[in-house]
Amino acid sequence: MVERADRFTQSLLAAWLGLPVAGRSVLLAVSGGADSMALMVGSARVAARLGTRFAVATLDHGLRPTSRAEALEVVRLAEQLGLSAHLRALALAPGPGLEERARAARYQALEELRGELAFDFVATAHTGSDQAETLLMRLSRGTALAGAASILERRGPVLRPMLWADRAQVRAWLKKQKFQWVDDPMNLDPAFLRVRMRRSVLPALERAAGPHVAERLARFARYAQEDDEALQQAAQFAVGRAVLPSGRLDAIAVTHCTRPIARRVVAGWLSKQGLGVDAELVELVLSALATRTTTATLPQDRVLVVRAGQAWCEQAPPRSSKNFT
Repeated sequence: MVERADRFTQSLLAAWLGLPVAGRSVLLAVSGGADSMALMVGSARVAARLGTRFAVATLDHGLRPTSRAEALEVVRLAEQLGLSAHLRALALAPGPGLEERARAARYQALEELRGELAFDFVATAHTGSDQAETLLMRLSRGTALAGAASILERRGPVLRPMLWADRAQVRAWLKKQKFQWVDDPMNLDPAFLRVRMRRSVLPALERAAGPHVAERLARFARYAQEDDEALQQAAQFAVGRAVLPSGRLDAIAVTHCTRPIARRVVAGWLSKQGLGVDAELVELVLSALATRTTTATLPQDRVLVVRAGQAWCEQAPPRSSKNFT
């Protein structure tokens, strides 16, 4: 039974009610950190109201001596809450790209578990604070298109029902409920861009613009996602005219699109060429199409060729070399 006075649980219930989980099954990704602990505890309390079958997946990254014990503690708490729990070890090693490698390994393991257990969805505990940090990271790196809408409430079988909450809310609620959590040392390591955003940039923004900056950034990201969905639908219609059966681009059709649609058409086309897409590359191609530039240099030793109203990618010709004796 959800107590009316418990705003956190009521908000989580409302978020779950807005997702297609009634009568279905959801695997909760729980690391033992504050956010995922709140997701597990809160979801267990509203499961009967939703008619949803919840279970817990916890992953041992093996990067700290205490990681196994922490994962086993999650299993114990899940069972105490009446949830079945599943532990899986990941074979990760320290080194370059650890954050991205760990993220990819997590999602792969969660998807494998979801399939093995025949669950409908996986839920992660991303919050509005994560959304704000991701927005700042993408903007600082030069996002190509809809990077503001970076963490979606639903992407395929992955659900994120806690984007309405911020990190402070989560921790305050857990303390009131007398649940403890584990702080991952990676979340304090300034070697990671996300940590620098969390510990330096967001506090500086709050000092400059006042409190609740993360909440406002997360709200902007949510609105940007709604805008992007409308633009993506329009872009899908434009693709039918702008991408020829040969796979080439109709340069004239692209230049007649509005700029937001043209950017999305070009970004999708570049991605199908196997090229990493960023804002600078999209603008380069749009400029070449508009000016009918014969060739433009692309990454990965590729060139964009624009000729007779069409555009395509080719391998760059080999560079000539001279031998000096």
